[in-house]
Amino acid sequence: MRKSTWILSGTAVVVVAASAVTRFAVYPEVHQLPSDTDSVFAYTGTASLLNAAALEQGDVANAFLSDIPVTVERHVKVVDTDGGTAVVSDDVTVSGPDGSELSSTAHRWAVDRTDLVNSPVPEGSDAEEHQGLVISWPLEPEEKDYTFWDPTTATEAPAVYDRTEDLEGRTAYVFVVEAAGPLGEPAIAERLPQALPKELLAGIAQTLPADQLPPPEALEALPDPVPLTYAATVQRTAWIDSETGMVLDGSLEQTIVAQTAGPDGQPVTLAPVNAMSLQGTEEGVAERADDAAESARMLWLVRVLAPLGLLGAAIVLLAVAAALEVRSRRGTGTPEPGAQTA
Repeated sequence: MRKSTWILSGTAVVVVAASAVTRFAVYPEVHQLPSDTDSVFAYTGTASLLNAAALEQGDVANAFLSDIPVTVERHVKVVDTDGGTAVVSDDVTVSGPDGSELSSTAHRWAVDRTDLVNSPVPEGSDAEEHQGLVISWPLEPEEKDYTFWDPTTATEAPAVYDRTEDLEGRTAYVFVVEAAGPLGEPAIAERLPQALPKELLAGIAQTLPADQLPPPEALEALPDPVPLTYAATVQRTAWIDSETGMVLDGSLEQTIVAQTAGPDGQPVTLAPVNAMSLQGTEEGVAERADDAAESARMLWLVRVLAPLGLLGAAIVLLAVAAALEVRSRRGTGTPEPGAQTA
């Protein structure tokens, strides 16, 4: 065998190995939550909530603000990685029409970098324990139900696959998450009063729609001041890119109600104290759809095109090596394998 044939054959073997490495080593490395993830999601909508300043002054008429326009920013950032685990900060800020901060929450989660479910908390990371998905969906989502962690109630809830839609040219799986239970978000609870004078509470109740008014006899039987606890109901809808698992759009309907213990020890709902209705912005949806398309193209390049291209190059090299070897044998009169001599 000629030296050039050896070189071509050896190169082909190397290229085949490179194809395998690209598909089975490089692709898994890039097909995970990047260590430099730093994303901001914008939402707009309305909120109805207690006015803390008015409460302090006993201003019943303005104690409850109804349907004020709000903007919400959710900032998700990978702050550390540990092998297949990413520690992610998850900060949400709600701002009023004048830009003033109405509420904010901050969490830190440890998630699997591929499935995005809960991962063992790295020592010293200060990540919170949780179960299921919390910041996004798996990088290869399926049309099935998942388990989701709702921070407002600090409980697990089913993320139910509802339908498939086209959104900004992307195929999106739509999931609906519904959760209910005692308020489990410390940052929100800290902003809510632990007790209110009965007269003030009755005045707030009178400003509510008729179907939300507690029975007068229930208010009359309450102690003064009225000790309060809070419960929440949450409905989230998420539009998830079918190829990348990226969140393309989302909506939130959240209501927090004030409760107190009734005569039988069971909670009695007194009034809603915080309600939000939010939807992702059109600009944000379009931007995330573009990002998903670019990410899908990059993943296809690494998963399919590059390995197949390298494999094709290896086949060409082997074909050239075989052709050169045949030509060499013919040119020197060396009989080819299997040929008969006189």
